[in-house]
Amino acid sequence: MDDVLMKELTILRKVNQALSYAPDIEAVAGAILDIVIDETIAENASLMMPSSDGKRLEIRAAKGVDDEISSYSEKSLGQTFPIGEGIAGLVAQTLEPIIIKDALNEPMVQLRDMKVKIGSMMSLPLAYGKGELVGVLHLSHSKRGAFTREDLALMNMLLAPAALALRNVRLMRDVEDMNRTLKEELCMTDRALEEFGKHAIKVFNYMSIGVLTTDPGGFVTTMNRKAVELLGLGTGDNIDAIIGRDVIKRFAIDMPEIVMDKQLGKRVLNLELSVLPVKPSLQVLVCVRDVTLERFKERDLLRVQDQYRDLIENAIDAMYILRDGRFMLINKKLQDILGYEAEDLIDRHIRHFLVRESMRILASALRPSDEHVFIPNLEIVAKRKDGQLITIEISIGRIMIGQDRCYVGVVRDITSKKELLALKTRFLHVASHEIRVPLTVIRGYARMLAKDAKACLNESQQDCVQEIEKHCEKLLNFSNTLLDFARINSGRLTLARQRVDLLDLVRHVVQDMQIKADEKGVVIKIEAGDYRPQAYIDPLRIEQALNNIIDNALKHSPAQGVVTVRLSVGSQEQEGIHKILNQEYAQVAVLDQGPGVKAEEAKELFNEFFVGMTGKSKRGIGLGLAITKEIVHAHGGQIEAIPADTGGFFQITIPLNSHPD
Repeated sequence: MDDVLMKELTILRKVNQALSYAPDIEAVAGAILDIVIDETIAENASLMMPSSDGKRLEIRAAKGVDDEISSYSEKSLGQTFPIGEGIAGLVAQTLEPIIIKDALNEPMVQLRDMKVKIGSMMSLPLAYGKGELVGVLHLSHSKRGAFTREDLALMNMLLAPAALALRNVRLMRDVEDMNRTLKEELCMTDRALEEFGKHAIKVFNYMSIGVLTTDPGGFVTTMNRKAVELLGLGTGDNIDAIIGRDVIKRFAIDMPEIVMDKQLGKRVLNLELSVLPVKPSLQVLVCVRDVTLERFKERDLLRVQDQYRDLIENAIDAMYILRDGRFMLINKKLQDILGYEAEDLIDRHIRHFLVRESMRILASALRPSDEHVFIPNLEIVAKRKDGQLITIEISIGRIMIGQDRCYVGVVRDITSKKELLALKTRFLHVASHEIRVPLTVIRGYARMLAKDAKACLNESQQDCVQEIEKHCEKLLNFSNTLLDFARINSGRLTLARQRVDLLDLVRHVVQDMQIKADEKGVVIKIEAGDYRPQAYIDPLRIEQALNNIIDNALKHSPAQGVVTVRLSVGSQEQEGIHKILNQEYAQVAVLDQGPGVKAEEAKELFNEFFVGMTGKSKRGIGLGLAITKEIVHAHGGQIEAIPADTGGFFQITIPLNSHPD
């Protein structure tokens, strides 16, 4: 018992001597392991500490009783492994010591290097206070059962002071790191302040407003260049001479802001002075601003408002003027559309009354780079005061009011129109379907009758069957037209684009129309030269458009007439090529020898359900050309009818290199 007590006292003395002067973590860890190797039977000892994130253990020190074991131990320095795995990881997690009597047969022990024999282990937690993990002390011996409860009791004497020493050294290191960081930040701050001071002086002198300070008596102490320019004062002058006697002394009571006129040469300036005390220095800060231009603008705006007010208030449609995106003038009709009173709209930004996507569309349309802007019939969605979303059609143009760029526009509520269009589209879709189903059945029966017509039917009956089939085809074509129109109105017209040889496409369309041409005795002629333009288009849709145009030409061509289909590419001066938005366009023109298109009809010809007249002959149901226009526009192209007294002339302009969005 005396030997045990002496050993405990020896260990305590060594601990106090070794740990009192250790300057860093490595020194403390090394001293702890020296004591363990000297005073216990352990042949190998290592000390592990938690990583900065507290999730892993890192080996910070390791020692052995001889060179071989020491070499093995040093190789393990810096290795890490998760807390909760292995013997040491489990001790770190539970803060409970573990003795392994037979390491070779313990499943939890992972012996990575068998050159050093390990028979038994003892792992102990280094903890501070209530559960603060400081580290793990791990001992090993080549013999099985080397460590006993007595060894554990002896080591427990070392754990508390060792944990305290490690924690104190770690805290000191953290404090030193913090002090070093603070010193670095202070140095950076000092440098930044020094640079800021240099720049601040420059900014102060080149500010667009005048700034000066005075003492309580009104004498100027500092001032920038703009203040000198506007007031004509210098350091030491009394500001009372400019803005009135004892103003500085009374500013806090009744004159926080002063507006005055100042003669500067031949000009009279409108100046605005703001007066502010600076405590505790007893100085006064005065800011001087030239508001002459603002006063002129205000007068100009008032004059312009009077000029536009009668026009806008008496307009048939809802009208407005925007300045900086805010309503400057509005009429009663716009109030009615949006559901707001005038005071709710004036000086409020237009974005408050539009959905986000509509505001983006409007902002994109009004590109600041455009000098002359007029956007007609822009369809967007607005928000009424009651929360209802309405579809509006907005036309907007740019005007200059004084020096300000403003916008004047017209607003129409087209919500009912859109609803009616949707209803019409639905009706056309349903009607087309209801027509197609019985017609397909009738045509099928007619074709069955036609097969046995000679055997079963007389000549008159055979003619009737042919008429039935012919009119079924006509009605089915009409149904297809309605369906296409319904798709266009609902925005469901899709394009299956591919690279297409336009000459091949034109030849294919002409071949399909040849039977109809032969029936009327009309010749279809293609003029293309050596041109073989390639376009990125939907071939079926462009064929449909060309079919409509050529069919229209055949209808109005006289017997034995000629229809010319002309394909051209090149410069605009040569063969009709257009350069628009850096894209090349080819043209397909269709010319006939009919009565031509009147100037008054040319603009209306592509509108839906428009039926022109040539004498007493109707030109169809008014959908074919409307569908053609939408197909061409969907490809980014143009279509037009050229007015002429004789001879029909339609041309389609198609971009050659336009890709889909």
